[in-house]
Amino acid sequence: MNEKQSLKRGIRYWIRLLGVGLIGGISFACIVIEIIYVIAITKPAPSIIGDTPQSSNGKEYQPVSLFNEREDIYLSGWYIPSENGAAIILLHGFGSNRLEMKSRADILVRHGYGVLLYDLRGHGESEGEERAFGWQDVEDVKIALEFLSKCEEVEPKRIGILGFSIGGQIAIRATAENEQIQAIIADDPGFVTVDDAPRPTSAKEKIMYLVSWIDGRSVSLWTGVPIPAGVPEKIREISPRPIMFIDTGQTEARVLVRYFYEIADEPKELWEIPETYHGGQLEARPLEYEEKMITFFDDSLLKK
Repeated sequence: MNEKQSLKRGIRYWIRLLGVGLIGGISFACIVIEIIYVIAITKPAPSIIGDTPQSSNGKEYQPVSLFNEREDIYLSGWYIPSENGAAIILLHGFGSNRLEMKSRADILVRHGYGVLLYDLRGHGESEGEERAFGWQDVEDVKIALEFLSKCEEVEPKRIGILGFSIGGQIAIRATAENEQIQAIIADDPGFVTVDDAPRPTSAKEKIMYLVSWIDGRSVSLWTGVPIPAGVPEKIREISPRPIMFIDTGQTEARVLVRYFYEIADEPKELWEIPETYHGGQLEARPLEYEEKMITFFDDSLLKK
């Protein structure tokens, strides 16, 4: 082997070594980033709610504590008794607290509905050592139903639920598993894991799908919480109880909500608000939101 060949071989060796090192470094960085993400996304998100407020028509919210005896955690919430025999459970989005649902609750109270809104486990003032994309929270909805079943002013067949974002996903699964819930509004609901979403088609979608798939498995591994049955597996169990979907102009959310809508059985309704963002539904169309929400629950719960 002459000097020139030896030099070429040496260069190729160092290029391969550098390539292996680069791939290894990128892989290690990705693992570290994923661990940091999972720790951040699963740790509790406490927040101070403040004094018990009044509703917009002057009625006082009553502080309530819901105890999940099976898992030994307390959930903090508010309740206003029903005047029409019907009550609605309201579930907020990921990383938020019950204040996010107060404006919707105030509207329902003005129309005579009882409202029960509480902080999801690991959120606000509720207990909970970790958050896991709402996977465990269906069990907490059962505790909310037990609370309402003890309220003399609430008729058993007149209980509904309204969930926003991850609260919408929880509400769908909770309604499928609890016949006490007679009507549901899923306001821009999220997924259990990305497996719930339509299969990706573009390169960008495939990358996002892979990242979300890894995130879901990582959260399950980190928390020890098994991934439950997804929305597409449960949503058909809601029928013949009515479900109303609300979606926004954000592309990913619209695709997901329309997919859920297509899978769901009748009776079902889809209301689209294309000009707004995830979470801006009530602000974008306050009067129409009130009219549609109240009409839906009136028809579903009061006209029986």
